[in-house]
Amino acid sequence: MKTLSIASVILIASALAAFSQSTLTPLPPDGFVTLQQIVQDFTNQPDDALQKYNGMRICVYGRIGKVEQSDDDDADPLAVTMQLQNQTTPDVKAYFDQDDIPGVVDVVDDQNKATVYHRDWAGNLSDQKSFIVGGENAAIRGTFDNFVVGDIVLKNSFKLSPEALAQKLSEHGISTE
Repeated sequence: MKTLSIASVILIASALAAFSQSTLTPLPPDGFVTLQQIVQDFTNQPDDALQKYNGMRICVYGRIGKVEQSDDDDADPLAVTMQLQNQTTPDVKAYFDQDDIPGVVDVVDDQNKATVYHRDWAGNLSDQKSFIVGGENAAIRGTFDNFVVGDIVLKNSFKLSPEALAQKLSEHGISTE
């Protein structure tokens, strides 16, 4: 019977450890990731992706697929689904808490958009503007919560302002043209 030297055992253990390590691209310090990248991570290596994103505050940039009234147990008023155009799952589903929406939000499902309303001290409507619309590209920052039934779930989400989005895209070398 042959015995392995300690050096051989260490070499084999190192090779196995290197082989089993994730090949996922590391998350940058600001947590910015494209929709394409996060979907690819969860499609190709779901266990490694869970480890990579677990509890992380991330900013996902991509296409808004659906805007709807939330049906989650925490009573968050807005759920936004980010989807790749030619792929049905996985999707990123971001839940917005009322505190993360700049006013009172109304979701019109058949128009696939959410509108924010502001009222004056007397309760009269003083302003309204589109908050988020299906089909637009946006960046949503939220805390990765789970990967459930084909959805990459973000909680405590908010949409980046156009100025903040432009800066993030510039920092990461993404063209908007």
